[in-house]
Order: sequence, then C-alpha cells, then structure tokens
Amino acid sequence: MLWMLTGTGAFGLLFLFEYQKCRHVKRKQDGKNPWFFLGTLLLILSCAALGRESTCAGGIRLAAGVLILLAGIVFYIVVLSVPVDAGEYTGDTGKSPVCRSGLYGRVRHPGVWSFLVCGIGYGMIFPDAVLPAVWFTFLNLIYTWFQDRYFFPVYLEGYEQYRKEVPYLFPGK
Repeated sequence: MLWMLTGTGAFGLLFLFEYQKCRHVKRKQDGKNPWFFLGTLLLILSCAALGRESTCAGGIRLAAGVLILLAGIVFYIVVLSVPVDAGEYTGDTGKSPVCRSGLYGRVRHPGVWSFLVCGIGYGMIFPDAVLPAVWFTFLNLIYTWFQDRYFFPVYLEGYEQYRKEVPYLFPGK
C-alpha cells in the first residue's frame, strides 16, 4: 500500500512540474524545475518496489508480459521520440512550438497508449500488482487531460489550434 501511495504522489510531482513550467513562462523567468525528473523516478521506483513485493508470473504469462512491457517502452522511446526543445523539461521561459510530426499529427497524446501497454505488461508479469498498474494508468490519463486543457496552452505555442485539429487519443478521419 505504501508504494501505491508513493506512486500516486509521483503524479503530484508531475503536476507540480507543469505548474512550475507555466509559472516560469508567465513570469518570463528561468529557474530550476526538477519535478518531472523526480516524479518519473519516484514512479519507476514505486513500480519496482511493488513488483518486488508481488508474486512474479511464470511461463508463457511471464514471457508475454515482458514482451508487452518492452513493446510499450520501445514504442515510447523510438516511435514517440521527437526533437524536444531543450527547455521542455528544464523550466525554460520560452514557449516551445507544438510538435505535429509522426503520431503527434494523428493524436495529441500518443504516450497514453504507451503507458497503457506498459501497464498491461507489468500487470501480466506481476499479477498481484494489477491494481496499481490500472490505478497509475488512470492517473496518467488524468494527468494528460490536465496537460491538454490547462498546461500545454500556456507553454506550447499554437496549442489551441492544434487541439482543434488533432484528436485527443483516437485518430480521426
């Protein structure tokens, strides 16, 4: 239970990162913004600890879970890798342009799908940790919804128009 609460708190740090990023842009001031890194690290540590406390699946279920988890990670790293502005995760004050290349031209938040695939793989590997995997996936969906509505319009140039043209999660047309 402690690690599930810790993972939940990690999303609080991600929200804090977004708030701080918007604050820096609005005030046109640079500053340290370590919250994205710390939130991501805390979420990874929470998942590792939950897995350590859980019974590991065996046989085909384990192999399938590992392949699905790796597919989610590779999807995120390879397919979603886009040139990110250096200030994106550091608290830079300038507005970054919206990325429309690759999957970002089809859906606004393709990373949600990657997180879901990773959660499925993780849940298959550690059956006792399915509830945290579902919970963290749900929190990620809420996090991206807030990014989409409140944070990205502040620090991504042209985001309002992008939001009108590109669907949230499911490709259209």
